[in-house]
Amino acid sequence: MKESPKQRDLRSSLEPGTLSGEGFLGTDKRSPAEIIQKDQETVESLGLTHAVIARRMRDLTEAGKAGLGRPVVVDGALEVTVEDARGAIACPFKDRAFTAKQVTEVVHTKTGQSLRWSDLNIHLIEAHGFYEGEGAPFRIDPATLIRLIEVPSKDRPQET
Repeated sequence: MKESPKQRDLRSSLEPGTLSGEGFLGTDKRSPAEIIQKDQETVESLGLTHAVIARRMRDLTEAGKAGLGRPVVVDGALEVTVEDARGAIACPFKDRAFTAKQVTEVVHTKTGQSLRWSDLNIHLIEAHGFYEGEGAPFRIDPATLIRLIEVPSKDRPQET
């Protein structure tokens, strides 16, 4: 299927260049729409929404800030460290959002599994359902993320 001008513009914004030296697509050959669709299917299959996931990520980042660059234990099993790189970065979806250049690392102390994300990742997930392409430096596999951050059951959407 041929890309529309809007889709080409988005792909251009997601490729290495002005916003990010490494880009947001990595080695992924799929279109941004295909990446988003596949991750959407994963999130839905696990009974969550992008908003709930982003809220948990934001809560962990906020809790980690208290450590001023040192690890903070959250919920007994998550070690959270937040590093501030100063400055801001614009959203590649051109929605006029700017986020702090701040990176959160979360280590699950029981499994040793870890992930890192930027404030921009939180925005991309919440506003666009975009977890980045395979091979991108800040790609987050939604299934891995959901397992690691342990979204509390009280925050999960209720079935109707």
